Amino acid sequence: MSQSLPSAQQEFDDTYITSSEIGKELNVSRAAIVQARRKGLLPDPIVVNGAQIYIWKRAIVRPYLDAWKLMLQARRRELV
Repeated sequence: MSQSLPSAQQEFDDTYITSSEIGKELNVSRAAIVQARRKGLLPDPIVVNGAQIYIWKRAIVRPYLDAWKLMLQARRRELV
């Protein structure tokens, strides 16, 4: 049997992350994500539908998310 190619949706999901996914991963609101963008904690997003949806390339935004997560953990006193 041959291995099937990923669907266009799967390729998209593997390549991009949405603000909703970021919010769930970091337990932050959309407003916090917008503020983080303004403060430089996140790179500029790809804007879809006139700023209704923000997406980022996962590979590019991952270091930013990891750093922000550490900051949040320290603020929430979750670091061991």
